[in-house]
Amino acid sequence: MKSQYFGVIGNRDYIKLRGERRPFWEFLDRQPDGWLSSIIYKRKDVPHDRPMIWDCGAWSYRDKDVPDYTPAECVALYQECAPHGSMVIAPDHMLIPGVDCDARRKINHAYAKEFIAICPDSFKPMATAHGETIEERVRAAQALRKMGYQHIALGGLAAQASRKKMAISIVKTVREGVPDVHLHVLGLSSPEYARQWNLIGVQSFDGSSHFKQAFTGGAFYTCEGAALVKHQAARPGNEDCLGIVAPECRCRACVKLREVGIDTRSYGSNENNMGRAAHNMNMLMLAQQEAMRQPAPVHSEEAELAL
Repeated sequence: MKSQYFGVIGNRDYIKLRGERRPFWEFLDRQPDGWLSSIIYKRKDVPHDRPMIWDCGAWSYRDKDVPDYTPAECVALYQECAPHGSMVIAPDHMLIPGVDCDARRKINHAYAKEFIAICPDSFKPMATAHGETIEERVRAAQALRKMGYQHIALGGLAAQASRKKMAISIVKTVREGVPDVHLHVLGLSSPEYARQWNLIGVQSFDGSSHFKQAFTGGAFYTCEGAALVKHQAARPGNEDCLGIVAPECRCRACVKLREVGIDTRSYGSNENNMGRAAHNMNMLMLAQQEAMRQPAPVHSEEAELAL
């Protein structure tokens, strides 16, 4: 079974079309394999027709001494928002520079142990394996497996997205250390990462950088085989910037918004930006599909450096 891509649902993922607010997933050419959202958004309008992962929002409280939620509080929030059968992540704390990592390790272990004991049967408990080294991540994953977790996530990799060789080595080693669990990679979903996760045998992964870049960087991606080509969104009325240079697109997001005079290749309203984000997700899924069709490269130093 191929690795599954989980799209990320945030807090303001709506597009206003003909006076009505519509969720962005209505503008996708195809739906992702599953969805991931966080209890910090407390959204109850998520799709119920495919697998879901709910997380505890660890990134939002990364600078605090303790997580915002106890295991019991997480369970209560999951029961409010998460559909039956969802994978739900135990509250955890990230191991990042400048914090007391030993204290956080103790929190992660204690919270994971408590969470799996109280998680309702209607959910699939998942916990996140953290570590400052590959060896620590493997030990953490194996400890979670020993607690009874059948679903394990790998966190803390998204910030190192550009260091592909390192990230792939971490995931591959953890996969070998816990071969019999559902392994999910948090935050890495580029076409090349999708290909690698599929080769390694990762069950699922998610990512939202293509979404964020639509807003923060004005990125408009086109798909060329397994590659994403980046174009810059135009800024109407700004004489110092070039006009529209990206090619016209026929994806569902671009067509539906063009019908009401909104061009996703330009900055402007939320509809321009959110439409561009939906377009980017359409392109990402096309490129992921093509990448996962490609065979494994011949092992060589040159191939490793290309990662």
